[in-house]
Order: sequence, then C-alpha cells, then structure tokens
Amino acid sequence: MSPPPPAAPAPPVVAAVFARGRPEWWAPTVASLRRACPHAPVLVAAPGGDTGPLEALGARAQPAASLAALVNRAWADTGAHVLAVADTAVLPGAALDGALAALDGSLHLATVSLLANQAAFLSFPHRNQGVSHQVESLDEEAVTRRLRTLSPPLAPVPVPFAAGPVVLLSRWALSAVGPLDEDPGVRAVAALADFSLRARARGFVDVVDPSTYCARPYDLAPVEDPWPSPAERAWLGARHGAFPALVDDEARSTTSALAVAHRACRAKVLGLRVLVDGTCLGPKEMGTQVLTVALVGALARRADVASVAVALATAVPRYAAAALADPKVAARPVTGGDVSALGPADVGHRPFQPEQPLHPSWFAACGRVVVTIQDLIAYHGAAYHASPAAWAAAREGLRRSVAAADGVVAISHDVVRRLAAERLPVEAERVFVVGDGTDHLAGAEAAAVPAELVARRFAAGRFALVLGTNYAHKNRDLAVAAVAELRRRGLDLALVLAGAAVPFGSSRAAEAVAAGPVGPAAVVAIPDVTSEERNWLLRHAEVVLYPTSAEGFGLVPYEAARFGTPTVLVPFGPLAEVAGDLPVAAADWSPGALADAAEALLGDPALAAAQVAAALAAGADFTWDGAAAKLVEVYRLLLAQPARGGREVPWH
Repeated sequence: MSPPPPAAPAPPVVAAVFARGRPEWWAPTVASLRRACPHAPVLVAAPGGDTGPLEALGARAQPAASLAALVNRAWADTGAHVLAVADTAVLPGAALDGALAALDGSLHLATVSLLANQAAFLSFPHRNQGVSHQVESLDEEAVTRRLRTLSPPLAPVPVPFAAGPVVLLSRWALSAVGPLDEDPGVRAVAALADFSLRARARGFVDVVDPSTYCARPYDLAPVEDPWPSPAERAWLGARHGAFPALVDDEARSTTSALAVAHRACRAKVLGLRVLVDGTCLGPKEMGTQVLTVALVGALARRADVASVAVALATAVPRYAAAALADPKVAARPVTGGDVSALGPADVGHRPFQPEQPLHPSWFAACGRVVVTIQDLIAYHGAAYHASPAAWAAAREGLRRSVAAADGVVAISHDVVRRLAAERLPVEAERVFVVGDGTDHLAGAEAAAVPAELVARRFAAGRFALVLGTNYAHKNRDLAVAAVAELRRRGLDLALVLAGAAVPFGSSRAAEAVAAGPVGPAAVVAIPDVTSEERNWLLRHAEVVLYPTSAEGFGLVPYEAARFGTPTVLVPFGPLAEVAGDLPVAAADWSPGALADAAEALLGDPALAAAQVAAALAAGADFTWDGAAAKLVEVYRLLLAQPARGGREVPWH
C-alpha cells in the first residue's frame, strides 16, 4: 500500500478580505493582492455571501461574519501570518516583502501596518489627515518605488498600535495573544487596535513598514467615519487605560519614531523643500558667492528637490540673477535674519562660515538645519578680526552653530581633520564631507578687459595672475617676490593682483616690502573684478600663481584650467587631497621655489598643457551636480534621524 502524499506546506501568509458592500468594489483589492503576493491564498467573505466576482479573480470563499472572524479562521486553519484587509485598498507589487522580512527577522513583532492615504495616524503624505488621493497623481506603485529606491533605506518603525486598511498579523503573536475580538459591534480597525494593545502588554511591538504605500481610492467604496470614533475610543479605553493617551500623544508628537520616519518619507515622495542662506550674496563675487550660487542652481536642477528658498540680505546681485530666476527658486530679502516667511522647509542650509549663529526662526521653519564649514582660517587666526573680543565672539559663534546644527558639512577631509583638532562640539556622525564643484565655469564665458587695468594704463604683454583677496594666508607678497625673481632671470613677465582688500589680516604691508623701495616694474594691484573681467584675466594670463597656505578646498586652479591656464601651487592639505599629482608643483612657499615652478611652465608649452589637463582631470570628480546629489543624500539621512538634542520640530 502506497504511503499518503505529503501534506502541502503551509503558506507563509494568508490574506483575509471581508468585502463589505458591493463585491465589485473589492475587485481591485483582490487583483492587487494576487499580483503583490501571488503565492498567498486570498480568503474572502461578505456580509451577504456574494463573493462570486472575487472568486473569479482567484480568491477563495470562506464564510465569516466579520473580518475578525475571517482572520481567526485563517490563522486557525493554516497557522500562517495573516494579512488583514480592512478596507478597499490597492497594493503595489511585492507589497509584503518588507513586512514579511520584518516578521521573520523579529519574532517579537505583533503587526506590520502599511502607509496609506487613509490610515488614521499613519495617513500619508499628511499626518493624521486622510486624503482622497495621493498628491501629484502618484499611485501606489510610484510612491512605493520612491520610498524604496531613494536613500536612506528606512527600517520598520514602532507605532502605538496597528492602523490603516492593510495590516499583517504575526502568527507568533497570534499564538501568544490569541484571536481577534469578534464583537459584532466593533469595526475591524478597532479589533486590530485591540489586538495590538493586548500584544503590547505581553511585550510585542507593532510597526509600520515605511517602504510600502497602498492606496485607498475613494471611488471604490464609501469612506467610513474617521477613526477612532468616540464609541471606539471608549471601548478601547475601557480595555486599555493608556489608549487615549497613546493615540493623542502620537498625533501631536514631532519627535516620535513615526513622526521622524513620516517626515523622511514625505521628502522622498514629494521632494525636498530646501531653504538656503544666501545672505552672503552681496555686490562682490568671491569664492563664497560662487559656491552659494552654484549650489542653488544645482539643487534646483534635481528632480528630487521640490523647491529652493533663498534668504537674501539685499536685492539679487547681477551675478546671481540667472540661478535665482529658476522657477523652483524663491529668493527674497529677510530682515534681521528672520526666515519665517520663507518656510516651511524640510532642510535649512547655511553653505558658508556660520560665525554668526542662525536666527531662531531657522529652527522653527526647518525640519533639520545644516551648516557648512569651509575652513577654520579665521577661527585659528586673531589677525582677521577687528579686536581680540571680536575674534572671541566669532569663535564662540562658530562653536554654537556647529553644536546646534543637525548636520555639519565640510568641503574637504582636511577640514574634518581641523574640526577634530580644534575639538569643536560636533560628533563624527554629524559631519559629512561634500567637496565643492569645479564646473561652474566652462571657459567659453563672456570676458571683458578689467576697467581698472585700462584706467591704470596697464599694457604688459605677458602677465602672471594672482586672483583673490589680500588675506595674509593668500601670500600675495610671495607672488610679488616670485615675479621679481622671474624678471631677474630675464623673463619679461608682469603681475596682476586682482581681489578685494580686507580690513584686517591683509598682506598689504608684506606686499610693499616684497616690492622694494620702488617696486618691480609692471606689477599692478586692482580691486575685485566683475565676472567678465575675471574671465578675461584667467583666459589671458600666462600662469596663475596660487601661493595660498590655508584653504578649505581651493577653486582657483580649476577655474584657471577651464580657460587653459596653468596654476602654480604648493600641494598641501586640501590642494593635495583634491588636485592629486600635478606635473609641476612648488617645493615650498619660498619665492625661489614658486619662481622655479612658474619658469618650468612658462618655458614649456607642452608641460603647461599637461598641468592644465591634470587640473581638469582632478576637477572632473567634483561637479556641482555631484555636490548637490551628495547634499541631498545628507539632507534625507538627517531627516530620517532625530533632530539635534531631541528638540521639538514643528510639523509643516
């Protein structure tokens, strides 16, 4: 006699659908269940017993008087996890992948809920507020794809109890807690909440899968009254004394695990709202202004950024007009640093030195706040400040800024090392390295002879260029001495020093000493130049001298290379980190070493071309679009974590 065939293995999950109302209302639900989890049996019951249209879609009829009764029967018959479908909902493909993985990985989980447009406190994209459909016409597939593919991945998040139209119940929790209450006067959503609260009393945990969204279209069936109703609150409150506090506290909280995850999910799906501090954008276009304008433009180009607000101190300067005219950019002056009118935003970012602490409105208007540290030159040097008291105030301001910020961006690893060396109050996990872009100039931009050169009757043929302010660390005096040395060697080379003069910590005196009693011929210093004049200087210079000894990143060599001009530098710190191995580099900062490097480039066009090519190759890894992409990753990562110090973050 042959042995009986082995029993079929129990399915890992069984779906239970109680089809209230007309059965055709539930056809999209059953069809999506069959697509989302094709190996899971779908059990259906209906108050009137009419399940024929749903059986035609592959569902199995199972007599039951309520969803609770159907769930209990499914668990008793199979011992599997049970997916309770409490309302007409449409699931995306692979909808249960995350939920099943969560249950298999943590036996102490009782239920896994899914985000939905109508899901009580789990409603998405608006907390505690159901909507008739997902905004921007995104369906369950598109929303789930964004939740799953955009960084960072979000693990299941604890919630007070199960909610929403689709809830996965753990077979292990069912074995410990027992079946759902089949009270005929209680709706399924309340019975599921009661099960969750009973499980909580035994140490089980309820979670929501923030990577999956199901849609509850309004045209499938009449929408029930908001939940929990007063009667349901009373019923649950009588059974679980903490219930009213649980539901009310979760609805109000901006710091709960759900509140944090919900904000992160919203930014993934609807796009980030970014508020950029542009109060540095004044009449002069220097490095800080270049990077701020380039960053705003790069953020606005991203599809996953919904809007970029820019806080200005003055009217829009000419060099920033094009970037700030983007339809996604809203730029306006603010008074006293108050950015309230520019909010709400998911992230507020000051992309330049935060020596002045951010106005409190930044923390009220923005979910998270980020500051950028470009360098610690002024923090380290008292000479750049009007007085010791001013230096102390700037240092304290920077310390307070990094301590208060949710994230700190450093523009090079060298800056990170300096942050650590100075023992600034910022943990390593809050520091992110995002280099500047080097592609804001292409080399074909419009150019104009600097008006000051014409006015000063500068008529030299070949000239070297130093571009930048006269801060002492820029070592313009060493460039003056280096050109004097080149002229002594017989090179007919002039020098143009172009850049703004600073009130404190300048190299003005050192430049005069380097020039000697009468000064070397054909050395001219002019004030800051316009964008077009800068382009002309970079295009026509024979060589750029960049003898700086303190930088956070250093844009000048890459800007010069865009116009085909080689740069002489000493490869220290960030310049060595970013520029890599250049064919020619100054051995040190002595005028002779700078002159040696410049002479080598001036005397060999092929070597000069190789120097330019090396700088372009090094800069290719640093684009503004790339910087914006990294920043967006930082923004979303911070949104998925608690705010700094657990502060309350207003919900917008």
